[in-house]
Amino acid sequence: MEQGFARSPSRGLKGTSCYRLSWQDGAVELYGACAGWYGREGGFTFIRPRRRCYLWGSGEETPVPGVWIKRLLKSPGREELYTAALPFLDWLIAYEEAVLDRFGRAYREENFRKYRNVAKAKQWIEPSAGLRWFKDLREDPGKLQRPKYYSAKIYA
Repeated sequence: MEQGFARSPSRGLKGTSCYRLSWQDGAVELYGACAGWYGREGGFTFIRPRRRCYLWGSGEETPVPGVWIKRLLKSPGREELYTAALPFLDWLIAYEEAVLDRFGRAYREENFRKYRNVAKAKQWIEPSAGLRWFKDLREDPGKLQRPKYYSAKIYA
């Protein structure tokens, strides 16, 4: 909320919230089950239970967690998905840099350690390596390596 997001009740799953921020001629929306950027012509969404990214085919409505509208979920080629994801990726990088500036690296590392203890949690890569991966994806997706190669020991 300190980053400018507005909070509202989820339109889908009960007991959860939606966080929305105007961003690059559209909006970033964050739920526990999905996150994405949505503009006038549609956008990009990541659906966590499916562990997959999609093009979102509507500029009028955004995804509702637990009520996935199949006709609006498009599985495009890599270039089209990359282009649609750029506003979200720009926001994600800016957000992670703001968190690091405000709280420091130890804060993100502690969050990562605590997340390991959450039942059924699926970890990705260490926070500093994750930010490098996002930046590399943004700058040169053709040279991007799989996230496991970005561990602090290999990619320092």
